[in-house]
Amino acid sequence: MPATALIEKLDERGAEYELLPHRHTETAAAEARVLGVPPEWTAKTVILRAPTGFVRAIVPASRRVDLARVRSVLGVEDVALATEQELVGAYPGFELGAVPPFDTSYAAEVVVDLHLCAADHVVFEAGTHEESIRMRTRDLIDLSDARLAEICEH
Repeated sequence: MPATALIEKLDERGAEYELLPHRHTETAAAEARVLGVPPEWTAKTVILRAPTGFVRAIVPASRRVDLARVRSVLGVEDVALATEQELVGAYPGFELGAVPPFDTSYAAEVVVDLHLCAADHVVFEAGTHEESIRMRTRDLIDLSDARLAEICEH
């Protein structure tokens, strides 16, 4: 069953998207393989903890988040990966490890890595480990009200 609130939000906003069911995957790289999508076109959501609250760092599945870059972009001294304990209950309606770039239940700052902008369309988890969404990259950025920055390791 898809993350209903997310699908409703996409429909409400008139977003064009494609829901892609697939076998269970635990990582964005595995999701890319199963769907036959290049990992650089698969958006991985990494939840970070900053003094201002949670931050969603959206990066290609083929890359890793550079915390120093995120600190610089946010203008804060402390940014760390959120722990599973912190995330339990923070994103109701989504499976742990399958949080999409945006949702309707929890306000969080979103930073999208510039490398994703090279793709016309991206794929990301729809809140479960068995479904993904494909949509225009521009729509993902607009719907998430994201800040664009280079936040990946080189």
